[in-house]
Amino acid sequence: MRDELLKIFTENKGYLLSKQLTGSTMRYQLNRMVETGEASRLRNGLYVLSNFPDYDERQLVAGLIPEGVFCLFSAWDFYELTTTIPREHHLALHRNTRVQLPDFPPIRLYFWSDKYYQLGIAETKSGDKTIRIYNIERAVCDAFRFRNKAGQEMCTEVLRNYLLRNDANIDLLVRNARELRIEKIITPYLHSML
Repeated sequence: MRDELLKIFTENKGYLLSKQLTGSTMRYQLNRMVETGEASRLRNGLYVLSNFPDYDERQLVAGLIPEGVFCLFSAWDFYELTTTIPREHHLALHRNTRVQLPDFPPIRLYFWSDKYYQLGIAETKSGDKTIRIYNIERAVCDAFRFRNKAGQEMCTEVLRNYLLRNDANIDLLVRNARELRIEKIITPYLHSML
């Protein structure tokens, strides 16, 4: 019975929904795995296998929504521009995209017009898979573009941490800000921090 549970976990990239269990014996075995630390309960009805070798939620999300681009809080976390850990994955999609969200992991979607969706898309490695994420300059600009959602402290933290990086490209940052129509908003912050 344990082997059947491990097979379900493996097929689901390390996750298991309790509705996938067939019978009380499987439920008993899952409870034993949780007690021994072999699996963990993330929330009611959702379990993850501990030490799953390919466990990376970003890879899972990218596989579930391949046309999505990690943005905002997810991008800031990826580039280590903030100490805030996002509670959900933030993905941008083209305005006309239709997606059915899974039960897990938690995902927040943003539907943007072609101009805003296309600007700054980059591909990077997450484990052994490639994910789509906005480049770091675009991510910094988005903090100011969505300053009412992110908050003043988040904007300044993201920009300050970006400017401390050796690979900071101020020219590209300003070009992105101009394209996103926030150049007048971000420029005073840049002048005060440089």
